[in-house]
Amino acid sequence: MRKALLPFLLAPALAQGALAPLQDHPLARQGAAYLEAARKALEAQESPLALQVQGSYARLGYECAPEALCGSLPATTGSLTLSLSLTPFPFGEVADGRERARIALRRAELGYRRTLSALQAQAVAAWGRYQQALLGERVARKALELSQKALEAARKRQGSPKELREAELNLKEAENRLEEARRGVDLARRAAEGLVDLGKPLPEIPPPKGGAYLAVEEAKLAVLEAEISYQSALRNLLPQAQASYLLYPSGNDALALSLGSRTLQPTLSYTRADPARPPAQVPGGSYRAKEELRLTLSLTLSPGLLSGLEAAQAQLKGAEAALKAAEEQARLQEASLKSALQSAEAALALAYLRRSSQERALEEVQKRLELGLESPLALLQAELGLLQAELALLQAQSDLLSKRMELYQLYGELLEVNP
Repeated sequence: MRKALLPFLLAPALAQGALAPLQDHPLARQGAAYLEAARKALEAQESPLALQVQGSYARLGYECAPEALCGSLPATTGSLTLSLSLTPFPFGEVADGRERARIALRRAELGYRRTLSALQAQAVAAWGRYQQALLGERVARKALELSQKALEAARKRQGSPKELREAELNLKEAENRLEEARRGVDLARRAAEGLVDLGKPLPEIPPPKGGAYLAVEEAKLAVLEAEISYQSALRNLLPQAQASYLLYPSGNDALALSLGSRTLQPTLSYTRADPARPPAQVPGGSYRAKEELRLTLSLTLSPGLLSGLEAAQAQLKGAEAALKAAEEQARLQEASLKSALQSAEAALALAYLRRSSQERALEEVQKRLELGLESPLALLQAELGLLQAELALLQAQSDLLSKRMELYQLYGELLEVNP
């Protein structure tokens, strides 16, 4: 996977605005850690060489005939082997390992995008709920003021006992609503902690650019993994060849060059043994091998291998079916979200009209009050109506942003915030 994508994912442009707290959110840190782990795992798979050191030691005991023969035999043996494996090009199991590591990195990137887009959606929603709670408290305070003035007016004109009781009950209800609104502000503030800076404005949230669906991209990775498993199961049915060339400079030393058909990774090794290998004794003399060429071919026949191939094939078919289902589901979800977004845009336009209407109504009441045609109580009612219209407008704006953020999550798209 291209490393150029990593800086964008590891350090999303959250800047120092209202969404800055998301950089330190535990889920964001977890996603970044998983992404870094996947990147390191890919680097390990792409290493061009591997050095292995292996040593052995053995203590020997003998039973000899004649007994004096034991004195000439070595009491211990030991060896040290250095092996260097090269990967000039990926093939077979090595290629599978690298491809799986790339898939894991891509899955970590998609998971990180999914996490951040969800956190951004939560932050936007929390910011909107807090603003609504603040305005709701203003509405409740204005409603309490109206109830108090209404009760005073009823007492001044010596209203009926029923009218006074209703005015007192309305005042009590207004007090309860104000207390509830204050608790709502506190709850909204606490819910926004760690998600959004309430003292700063939200960044601009334009309609998402669109593109590939996040769920579909994840389903494609499952198909790629299933294809790798199928190819691996297919190779298990093929014969395996191993070629080795060994050189013995002395009785203590051995050099070996080997190559296997499963990976095509050449391996060069050096072994130092102590004691030296004794020459082979034959009638009339002895001999010692100077070089050796080995060719081995193995073939495993087992019903289990065929079953494994069938299982891998079924898994591939299932992954492909899941991909098609994910594509259909994503298209349906996109259509549903876009329809809901259009409804939210229409509701927002209507909320703007209602606020404009309440503003004009308030101006009319103020003019009539100056002419002595309206009471101060009517002015309070008009002011309350305007605040309620502003609250409805804020709710419509928050609903629109929430619908947009749902589309952002569908695509796994992140807000691009400039510092």
